[in-house]
This record gives sequence, structure tokens and C-alpha cells, in this order.
Amino acid sequence: MLVVAATLLPPPPTAAQQSAPGEPHDAALRALEAAAERYSQVQAACANFEQVVDVRLLGRRVESAGRVCQRRPNLFSMRFSDPDGDIVLSDGEHFWIYYPSLDTAQVVRYSVARSPGGYDFYREFLDDPGAKYVARDGGVERVDGRECRIVELAPRGEAAYQRARLWLDAEDHLVRRLELHQENGSVRTLSLRNPDLAPSLGPDFFTFRVPEGARVMDAPSRPGG
Repeated sequence: MLVVAATLLPPPPTAAQQSAPGEPHDAALRALEAAAERYSQVQAACANFEQVVDVRLLGRRVESAGRVCQRRPNLFSMRFSDPDGDIVLSDGEHFWIYYPSLDTAQVVRYSVARSPGGYDFYREFLDDPGAKYVARDGGVERVDGRECRIVELAPRGEAAYQRARLWLDAEDHLVRRLELHQENGSVRTLSLRNPDLAPSLGPDFFTFRVPEGARVMDAPSRPGG
């Protein structure tokens, strides 16, 4: 996938250029805009993921892994290898959530326009981010050996989460880690590895087929999702 616009952007700031307390967080905004510009030129992308959900109300930690893919403008899939068979998928019209590891007989369906927040994080956080979020600089941290700018996001309007943090690669502007703080106190952390910006995705890759015997439940999403 050719990404020419990213080369025209100013380089992400180094740790020494981090905004001082009380000053506008220009470093965070520049990093966020660079990532948004990079992904705006990418038609499709995939990455392996590892996810950790800290359910603080229950004192539980749930770990999972798999592969996430996205194709512009609104096709998305999150296929789990652990637990095997779980899937979150957008076919462009509906958002499907099927967790056979919890219930083999239930599929939850949302309209794409009202999809649950925080799953398709490319569209959620990198589509016109300046209009949707207040961005603050969270400093610099290395993820898998790569220097990343941490950008802290607070929604300007109603959302399905209270705040989020993105780890944006200082060199290629890709999202390397995502952290969502949800309203119920749970924290979901998604680490992305081995990004592929030119994946081979078949014509049915973003098609969801309801398993035999499963019931489909249409559910409204939260405001801002």
C-alpha cells in the first residue's frame, strides 16, 4: 500500500520536544494528525493483536489474541484465535458480534451507523480526530522496541468510554497500542504487532454468516458509539 502523504508531514516530535505543562499539547496533536493522514491513504490493513481486559468490578483479567483487519471505509474484522472462533465483524451495513466461547446460540447485531464504540479504532480515533477529541501529550514510551508518542484522548461529546490512550509509532505513525477506559471502570488494552498495509483479503472476508441454530439480537448502541 503506497502512503505518499505521510512523507510530506513534519516528523513526529522527540521526547525533548514534548510540550511543557500548561502549554498547548502540540506534540500530541501533530502525532495524531500524522497517524490520521497515514491511515487515510491506506485502503486496507491487518495486524496481529493481543488484548487484555481488566474488569475491575469483578477483579478479573481476560486475555485474548487474534488478527484484526480493516478496509476503508467501514469494513472491519476482529477474528480471535484465543478464544478460537470469537469474532467481531462489520460488513459495511451491520456490525456483528459473536462470542461462541460464551454463548454459541447468540449473535448481537448493530447498524454500522450506531456501532459499539472502540472496536473499529481506525475509524473511531483517526477519522477527523481533532473534531471528536481533546488530545493531550502523554510522553514517549517504547513498544516492542519502537519509540511511540502516547496521545491521551478525551471525547468532546458523548461516547461509550471515558477516555483513551494511543501509542503512535514515531517513525511510521502506525498505532502500536490502544487503551480504552470504559464507563464501568474496565480497561481494555490492545497491542498490535506485525502490521500489513497490503493484505490479501478475499471477497467474502468481511461477510458474516449466522451459525446454524444461533439467534440474532438487534441491540442499540450507546450514544457516540
